[in-house]
Amino acid sequence: MSICKNTIRWVLVLDIFLALTVIVLLTILEFGTVPQQRIGFYCNDPKISFKFMGDTISIASLFVGSLLVPILVMWIAEYMCHSADSYDIALGCAGSRMKQIWLWYGQYMIGVVTLMFTCDVMKTLVGEPRPHFLDTCKPREAENCTDQYVETYTCTNTIDSFWFVSDSSKSFPSGHSALSMFTTVFLVWYLQNRLSNRTFFLKPWLQCLICMWAVICSLTRIGDNRHHWWDVLAGDIFGLAFGILTVVVSCRAFRLNRVNSHIYNESIENGQLNFNGKRHQNVKKLLHETTVDLSEGRELKNASSNWKE
Repeated sequence: MSICKNTIRWVLVLDIFLALTVIVLLTILEFGTVPQQRIGFYCNDPKISFKFMGDTISIASLFVGSLLVPILVMWIAEYMCHSADSYDIALGCAGSRMKQIWLWYGQYMIGVVTLMFTCDVMKTLVGEPRPHFLDTCKPREAENCTDQYVETYTCTNTIDSFWFVSDSSKSFPSGHSALSMFTTVFLVWYLQNRLSNRTFFLKPWLQCLICMWAVICSLTRIGDNRHHWWDVLAGDIFGLAFGILTVVVSCRAFRLNRVNSHIYNESIENGQLNFNGKRHQNVKKLLHETTVDLSEGRELKNASSNWKE
């Protein structure tokens, strides 16, 4: 028993250490303490000459919607649609309702952190200027420039923070669209397999509302001049891929092992287990064949005795 407890303790410590390591690396990449790649630009390029307009969906709103909504949806759906005795460990579940919810939510959070880490690494390696790059960075090389290509530049904006200025050259891919698409795939799949079909329109309408979250987050990034359309498309593809991977591999499509439960219950109601039923049928078939053989042998014996007489 002590060995098992020590093993569980060390596994928990390892998981916490790895999670903190990824969070620290994510923070380092996000706040620009790592030297990043910078793509040059053409002076007077209309694609990077827009004014900064702010964010329709702020980072705080994005994280609130992505972190709180999934746990609330799962909590409400599990308590309303599933009984407490449907989470038995013997059936492949976590043992209780709350453990099962936190298990799925933990897999979701692992997917979120992995997705954000991947996007930040790509932003740092690519270094693509945002549509409002010239307005935010105010590069010195673009002051007396017409159509030349500027390979290296120096930002002269001292009003805004260093993080905001350096973020103006981290356009590809869109983190907003990636995270919103990931959340959408996760919740739509969850509602499809875990929400009961008591009404015809509740599940489709909820799934439609969740899909609108991804659509709004993606389109507003283009309308706010925060990303190019290809940045948003790449973010949606990454979010879709990570969402499918998390749901299918980590959460097993939210399907609990209820096939064994159904067979077991049905067998108990009939007074015997399934494999006993099969064995009973085989024995019955064997006895029937033996009875036939004995009757045939008896008939042959009677015929032989009659012939001798």
